[in-house]
Amino acid sequence: MPVDQRAIIAANNNAHLYEAMFDAHGLRHTRLPFAFLGQDAPPPSYSNLTILAPNQQDDCRAEIAKLAQVFAGRVGLKDSFCQMELAANGFTPLFKASWLWREASASADPGNWQTVETPADLLLWEQAWKSSGSPTPQCMFPPQLLCHPDVHFLGEFFDGAFQAGCIANRSADCIGISNVFAATPSAATYPRATAAVAALDPNLPIVGYESGDDLDRALTAGFETTGTLRILVAENARF
Repeated sequence: MPVDQRAIIAANNNAHLYEAMFDAHGLRHTRLPFAFLGQDAPPPSYSNLTILAPNQQDDCRAEIAKLAQVFAGRVGLKDSFCQMELAANGFTPLFKASWLWREASASADPGNWQTVETPADLLLWEQAWKSSGSPTPQCMFPPQLLCHPDVHFLGEFFDGAFQAGCIANRSADCIGISNVFAATPSAATYPRATAAVAALDPNLPIVGYESGDDLDRALTAGFETTGTLRILVAENARF
């Protein structure tokens, strides 16, 4: 089945965010034409390898085998186009999600959403993000990310805390939206997050991926699905 070019654009935008995250954590990585590879262990919830081009199973399999050796069989893979067959190698699906695309358009009203500009505010943003369903003891978003010209932390701030937020990351042909959260889930959160991202550059489409209730909320905010991805993990990968 042909792969939607918009899903390929979204996967590559996601890799731009991976590059920024790995750089901020001082982690080594490399970007091949068909995959992003983390040469050091990734931050929590990030994969060791993200596939960026379809129909590259042999090359991807070879790189995954190398990672399995480096990391003693513990490997996470973002199978961006659901083309890898790795069950016999010890991989199991963690979850599936849908790639998203929203055409460029004039931004809607984002309410009082704002851009995070200081390390102190970024810490408050991360605390709210963790409290809203992403707990981890590790600092996920070092302040170095505030200096990245293409990464923006956006949020709705009042009563001394961020009540909702998201990350926007710009690449040449789109803006990615990710890490959408709200202290109190609301049907308005995703549309307002989308509007805040669109305001960064109304001429670019917005991409991302979601699953479950967040996918439903994204669809009501004007996104359409362009393909399916899955996260595969192995505790003892065998090749």
